[in-house]
Amino acid sequence: MILAIVIISPWFAAAGLAAVGLAVWMHLYERVASKRHAVSSLRLMPETPYIANHRQRIRRWPLLLLRALGVILLGLAFARPSILSGSQKPLGSRETVAFVLDHSASMGMQNSDGISAWQQSIQQVKERLDGMHPQSKVRIFCDPPAATGEDWSSPAVARKVLNGLTLSMREGHPFEALRDGAEALARFRSDMPESLEIIGDLQKIGWENIDTLTLPEEVRVTVSQIGDPTATNRGLALQVRGSDHLRHAVMTFSGGATPLLVTDRREVDRVVVEQEIPLPDAAVELPYRAEKSGWVQRKVGFRQSSDGLATDDRVFDTFYVAPEIPVYLLEPDTQRDVFLQKTFFLNQALRPTLGEAASDSRFRPKVLPVKSAVKTIRGLTGSDAVVVVPPLADWPEGLPAAVDAYVRQGGAVVFFAGQEMNPAQYKAAWGGILPAVPGSILPVNGNFSLSALSERHPIWGSFSSDFRQSMRNLQLKQRYALSTAEGAEVMAHFADQLPLVVRRQVGKGRALFVNTSPDRAWGDWCADGSLFVPTVHRLMAAVLPPTPQALRNSPGAGMVGVPFDVLVDPALAGAFVKSGEQTVKVDPQGWVRGLNYDQPGLYDLLAADGSSLRPVAVNVAPSESMREFFLPKILQRQIEARRRGAGETGEAPRIDIASESGVWRWILYILAVIWLVEAWLALPKTEILNLKAKKL
Repeated sequence: MILAIVIISPWFAAAGLAAVGLAVWMHLYERVASKRHAVSSLRLMPETPYIANHRQRIRRWPLLLLRALGVILLGLAFARPSILSGSQKPLGSRETVAFVLDHSASMGMQNSDGISAWQQSIQQVKERLDGMHPQSKVRIFCDPPAATGEDWSSPAVARKVLNGLTLSMREGHPFEALRDGAEALARFRSDMPESLEIIGDLQKIGWENIDTLTLPEEVRVTVSQIGDPTATNRGLALQVRGSDHLRHAVMTFSGGATPLLVTDRREVDRVVVEQEIPLPDAAVELPYRAEKSGWVQRKVGFRQSSDGLATDDRVFDTFYVAPEIPVYLLEPDTQRDVFLQKTFFLNQALRPTLGEAASDSRFRPKVLPVKSAVKTIRGLTGSDAVVVVPPLADWPEGLPAAVDAYVRQGGAVVFFAGQEMNPAQYKAAWGGILPAVPGSILPVNGNFSLSALSERHPIWGSFSSDFRQSMRNLQLKQRYALSTAEGAEVMAHFADQLPLVVRRQVGKGRALFVNTSPDRAWGDWCADGSLFVPTVHRLMAAVLPPTPQALRNSPGAGMVGVPFDVLVDPALAGAFVKSGEQTVKVDPQGWVRGLNYDQPGLYDLLAADGSSLRPVAVNVAPSESMREFFLPKILQRQIEARRRGAGETGEAPRIDIASESGVWRWILYILAVIWLVEAWLALPKTEILNLKAKKL
């Protein structure tokens, strides 16, 4: 076996050898400082012994050799030598290293050899651990968090931890792991060099809070970028626009020209419908529609997947659909031109598009002449339609009674105000179901037509803040002073708190009163399609049975690793539902809260008896598809700029090649023994004799 001696600091050894000359010089020269003093001859004083001050021969060789050996050993101890066999390679000096790993879905991006960025990062860390001293301290920090231990460990233990890690499908925020690593290094103070080593694809998203970082001033930072940042990636993302019967799924994507394959599995008839959509420029809108009410599970993916990141090439969605709902628009004058009829704008709003896309609306409007409406309304059963009553100057006998009977059995009616209304006649004929009784006509004054609309508003709360602000500026001119019926609910106000929309429960059904005209007689809001169309749909939804609409509007899709809530039938309040390994209790409002999944896909919520309550969709976070990255040097500079010591460079000593073992400790033990013997030998012979005499 070939042995080798490796010295980490040879200058200390050289200084020890040079210091041996000092010991020799001390033995060759003996000098004393002396002065002459005049004293009286009567005073008796001992004679000062003569000591030569020129070079003499060495008389105490053992003491000289012992001192020289001590000086040499002291230099070697500081040099920290190690004896290695021929089969060993030089190891790094002891150090403290915190590895910060990006553990997110984007690290699944594969290169041309089929090796993912996550696999490359694990291999890089293992190679680093192999070159570290066994007594070094290591800790691994991941984001998304993973089971990596809560304390510092040896490189061998850290290697075992790496073997147990698998790639997460969650959204990553590597800064969180970096901050945890910096705080752990600040608490774990040691005499070893400290390092933060960041390894990942360095996507810019996830580093937004880097300005809040506080870095210990002596920590060395290294940043390694894994994977190819220039590689193209095609990814799908799910968005939802609109609400109620204007609800659409929007698939946005990046890169590629492969068609999309849409697969819908309907719960009611167990039918699977597939369609292929040529890839448009940026997005495709898919309406939520079906012939029968129930849940639909949807999967959208590229026809062919050839990029390096397969996890974002598909997206899942689930939604509750209902068949088209008939809306009967009572028109007082069907002989007029269509665009002059009272229900023209309502008809257009309920069917806002033309051609094949017209079926995107879940309402089926039908203009019904007032004169012939009684027979049709008497034939309605259940809650399968909405009757819309515009402002009427007169009506056929029996119409109010027919509408009243239909609403009380579970139907729905919506009244609109207008100049043609006679308040006294309306109260007498429609008072049994009318939510509010009109009085005198008043103008709309003020800077805003409507009161402030919050996110919790029962009609417009789900819309954007810009939409709600635009609604406040509606061009409304007149309205009625209203007295609301007992038990009625005011859903919207004018700016002066006069009711705009009032709803009332009548028997098993609902009635709604809108305190403005459906045409341009009392304002131009019906001509603004972006505001009028969604508002009309929400007004129709406000009188429909609540459970199907609530299920339709409830979120059915979430992201991997992010808890989200879904709605089930409120009748299940207090029951336990199960999905995979999760068991959750339904709250009093019918919500199942805090669902959390580790993999994308479609899941079922099951009742206690195993029956399916509803499906749930889970997707990869869209941010993991983004291809915008940091340059490693830029990110490293931003991190190092946040050291605790202002103006300090914070550079820790770099260890290129070194070895270390317990040899230097044995040197110190021997040195301690030498110093004890040296102190004994350095005593003058007379003192040694005196010590012996005292013992005797």
